[in-house]
Amino acid sequence: MKAEISFDIVMDGDLDFVEGTYRLPGHDWQVLIFSRNQPGEKLEINTKAQWESGVTGIAVHFPRAETLTKVIVLRILSDALGVDEWDEVCGPDSMRLR
Repeated sequence: MKAEISFDIVMDGDLDFVEGTYRLPGHDWQVLIFSRNQPGEKLEINTKAQWESGVTGIAVHFPRAETLTKVIVLRILSDALGVDEWDEVCGPDSMRLR
């Protein structure tokens, strides 16, 4: 499956926080957020996250000791959402959706 993705930040180097939006075929835009856990905590993925606006998406808590790059973000999203290919586009800002 091919899906669209839009990042709200510059995806360069080891990141502390990632926020953006994605759209699966036949669905509305959804929010994606990656944040760092406390040291020693494991990867946690919530594919049914929902924000106050009612918009849904994915929230990932990433281990602080590991490197978080664009490639890793895309791999985690692909595995969690069943996406084979991402088309990076200019989508809606995640803060406006939330």
